[in-house]
Amino acid sequence: MASQSVIKLGISLFYFVLYTFNCVYSQDFEITFTIQEELPKWTFVGNVSDASGFMASIPPEDRNHLSFGFLQQTNIKSILSIHDETGSLFTTVVIDRESISDCRIPAPCILSFDIAAQSDRKDSPLFEIISVNVVIKDKNDNAPTFPHNVQTISISEAATNGSSYQIDNANDDDTGDNNSIQSYELIGNKNLFSLDVEPKLDGSLSVKLVVIGQLDREKTDHYRSTIIARDGGKPQRSGSMTLNITIADENDNAPIFSKTAYNVTVKEDTPGNTGIVQINATDIDIGDNSLVLYRFSPHQSDLNEIKALFYIHEHTGVLSVTGRLTYEPDKVFKIIVEAIDQGDPPRLSTNQAIVTVNVEDTGNNPPSVKVNLLTAGSGRVVNVSEFSTKGTFVAHVEVTDKDTGRNGEVVCIVGSPYFALEPITNKGFKIVVAKPLDSDTEDLITVIVTCRDNGSPVLQASDDFLVKVTDENDNPPRFVKSNYVAEIYENNNRGDVVTTVRAIDADKGQNARIEYYLDTTVRRQFAVDASTGVIRALDRFDRENRTSWTFKVFAKDFGVPSLVGNATVNVIIKDKNDVPPRFTNSTFYFHIRENLPSGSEVDRLRAYDNDLDENGKFTYVISNTKEKKLPFSLFADGVIKTTMELDREIKSAYQFTVIAIDKGEPKLTSSANVVIRVDDDNDLSPRIIFPKPDNNTVVIDHLKPSGTYVTQIEAYDGDIGVNGKLAYVIEEGNAERLFLLNLNTGILSMAQVHEVEEGEEENYRLVIAVHDGGIPQRSQREELNVIIKYSNETTTQSSPVDGPNTNIVIVVVVILLTFCLSVAIIIVICVIRKFDRDRAKCPAIEINKLPNNMTDISDHQANGSVVMMSRSYDKADSLKKKKEVSFSFEDDLDGLRDHEVSFSNNSVFSENHIAEVPNHERQQSHEMKTFQLQHALMNAQNKQWNQMNAHKIKEGNGIPNEKDNHSDTSRETVTSDSGRGGSEDDLPTSHNNSKEERDVHLSNKSRNSKLMKSQQQPNRYSHCESVPQNYGIKNNTIQHQSQQHCRNTSRPQSTDLSDRLTNKQLVDRSLSNLVEGEKPKFTVRKPYMEKDSRRDKKPDNWFPSYV
Repeated sequence: MASQSVIKLGISLFYFVLYTFNCVYSQDFEITFTIQEELPKWTFVGNVSDASGFMASIPPEDRNHLSFGFLQQTNIKSILSIHDETGSLFTTVVIDRESISDCRIPAPCILSFDIAAQSDRKDSPLFEIISVNVVIKDKNDNAPTFPHNVQTISISEAATNGSSYQIDNANDDDTGDNNSIQSYELIGNKNLFSLDVEPKLDGSLSVKLVVIGQLDREKTDHYRSTIIARDGGKPQRSGSMTLNITIADENDNAPIFSKTAYNVTVKEDTPGNTGIVQINATDIDIGDNSLVLYRFSPHQSDLNEIKALFYIHEHTGVLSVTGRLTYEPDKVFKIIVEAIDQGDPPRLSTNQAIVTVNVEDTGNNPPSVKVNLLTAGSGRVVNVSEFSTKGTFVAHVEVTDKDTGRNGEVVCIVGSPYFALEPITNKGFKIVVAKPLDSDTEDLITVIVTCRDNGSPVLQASDDFLVKVTDENDNPPRFVKSNYVAEIYENNNRGDVVTTVRAIDADKGQNARIEYYLDTTVRRQFAVDASTGVIRALDRFDRENRTSWTFKVFAKDFGVPSLVGNATVNVIIKDKNDVPPRFTNSTFYFHIRENLPSGSEVDRLRAYDNDLDENGKFTYVISNTKEKKLPFSLFADGVIKTTMELDREIKSAYQFTVIAIDKGEPKLTSSANVVIRVDDDNDLSPRIIFPKPDNNTVVIDHLKPSGTYVTQIEAYDGDIGVNGKLAYVIEEGNAERLFLLNLNTGILSMAQVHEVEEGEEENYRLVIAVHDGGIPQRSQREELNVIIKYSNETTTQSSPVDGPNTNIVIVVVVILLTFCLSVAIIIVICVIRKFDRDRAKCPAIEINKLPNNMTDISDHQANGSVVMMSRSYDKADSLKKKKEVSFSFEDDLDGLRDHEVSFSNNSVFSENHIAEVPNHERQQSHEMKTFQLQHALMNAQNKQWNQMNAHKIKEGNGIPNEKDNHSDTSRETVTSDSGRGGSEDDLPTSHNNSKEERDVHLSNKSRNSKLMKSQQQPNRYSHCESVPQNYGIKNNTIQHQSQQHCRNTSRPQSTDLSDRLTNKQLVDRSLSNLVEGEKPKFTVRKPYMEKDSRRDKKPDNWFPSYV
């Protein structure tokens, strides 16, 4: 006891010095977390208290009062949140790295901020600042994009190979070597162009289009390609842009004359400014490069004479007479014309045109013309059918001219386009039909024949006659309109007039007589009067089934053969208000969260009306409802909004009827039901029913085994779902770890055996907190006084019944068995140590030496399991001083291994790993390690004693002592209460320990006894008096009924907060809970999993406990 006091005094002095140093010298704490973007909201980021050296710098008296918060009011709070008690950071939104302004550069995305840590303890000066860096890793969630979907660039056709042109770069919001843009690809025209991609200093890529082929605008003046940018992410993403390449023209082509020789005859009396011929040259370039100017060749010998008589228009190329021409025999003018374009530099035509101008002499007599009509007719009239084909003979023309030479050469023309002249050798001309005739457009044509000679001056003569075009049925009937549009209201009467059609025929007589009829596909719906064209309805139309009808109407004449014309009739069915509005659902189910401000939108009703215009428009109203004051308003567009704040706890659902009323005449309506459910908001805090200030005390006898029921915390929360799920914790008063509070059920039980001096009682004031699972979390706290009083009930129950001789035999047997077991343990330890030395070279074995009190050996096997061996503290017994060995609890610590929970301050056991705590906290673990060793040895002794006791029962009457309900066979794990054989008190005696060692052992036993199953429930003042004092397996049913009677069956289920925590958080919180005097956190104790019903079977009424 003295040594323990010295140790505690040293630890307190150490923390005082550490606290004084921390007050004088402030430390800088910094921690960095890394997360991936796009993770779901409320993802755990990390715990700021993990900053190096932070927890070591906090004084012990402030560790239970730490609170954390953001130091600055920045926009970080919109992305991350921190638990003010634990310091755990969580995401509040799905983080998009690209949407953060500080992360739009290629550099790493780091969010830096400060967390303030302070103590809530009164008059505590503690205040620390933790610098936090959160690195957001990029995810390839963005594809490369170009600034524009289409880019147009112009390249000269004279561009040489290797010429490059800058094009727009693509942009990728992602960063990193893989997620950013890695390559560009050109699709199309790869024989003429390629891409030149070069990296720039800022990490982006410069993209240029390089000419690698010969360009010729005159062959192809435009190209279209596609640029594709790809990143290196997985999956790979890409973006594309259309590249329009326009080939700019260069003046690389000279004008060319399409005709190089022109021959013109001009009369000598031709007046000035008369155009005689037009010269034409072309340039295949474009723009100014293709504009051509004409001029006389400056190198011809008679240039001055030509300029005096002729003029060429420089833009049109028309050659005109400007001077007075004089006929000279054999005189011919040869004019050379060239062309030049307006490019830079201009190009001269590659060829020239030559114009030969002949001047003709004048003086002549007119010719004689006579038309001979061969067909019968009155006067000078010839009948010609309109079906006459081209070349049909009409009349003969006789022409005579007594002049000779050119003056005797005669040329004749006919003045009607429907006829033409064909020469007859030495017999004049014949008049023939030149193109089809149509009596409907022109039935009488005047034909004039004019003949002129080639003399100088030219003289002419003419003759005329009439042509009557006879009618044929060559015109089909034609409707006045090619498309008729008619309207008729739906629900019409049969026989109502729809519209009237009219057709005309350009023929005459019987050929122009017309009859109407309809397409066969609509003869059941419509009919037309054959003579008048009136179309009537034969059916009753419904616009909602069909909005229009389109069909053909035909008109035929009575000619031979009969001809037919047609038109399209489009009948539009006009709407009447004959259809009421219809809701999309007969019942609408909407949800809205409670406590939203008045005017919040709930949702929108949806309805439709197949009518048109005003008939199809409708409004919404709320029908009469049983609700006295319905807290909703309905707008004309169907939007439902609240008129007050809703409270789910007052009313969780509303139901009413809505009506849709259209605007037609008469007004039509329809109705639907609306059910609005109010979703819960965490607006109510938990309410603790027990304990309360007027009922907050329970009493329990001392020396109750671990797991003994003490009382149950009763609370409820008016919220529902996760908001109403409760969790129970002990916040203060459990520094000695005497009690366990079930996180989910609120059952308070003994965590260890506790002894009170005779005639005394101890009062423990526990601060109980009940938290709900909502966000933000709400809680309530109450005090519970637990009185542990002295009682000699255990001594009375465990008195021997078989006499002193039986106890002596049991003691002797236990001593012998203990000796044999010790020898067996030593042999096993030797074998294990040899096995360890053989495996010492294996890198898979890790040995973590803990100072002073324990060595843990972790063997990471192939299946991921962990084998753990510990050795006890020096003062537990003298074994360590004599034998430097480690005890394996493979067989004797099945219970501890199954539960894998330790109250040690220096380590926490889990299934797959061992989490270590700082060395200064390990110094407080020797007491629990001593308990673990004692527990292992006592389990071994109990098994041997059970075998002996069972053998003894067989030799006797086979009936066990009914009063021995605390023996090993009755599932009681405290051997000192058995009343048979040796107890834990006998263990140090068997090893001949000194009195001082036995005192230390007894003290450790009373404080660090093994966790035991619940065998007895205490009385609780003013709460429940019906819990029995003693029960075992046989009383399981009675105990269950008693517990059910004591509990409120309507109590809401609590919330296991450990479901929200990661493995690392569980370990961190377990470590923090094991520090003496610190505020307890939620350390989950793994429930017992029965491996073999034949060994170490737990009672049926055993339940797991949580701290």
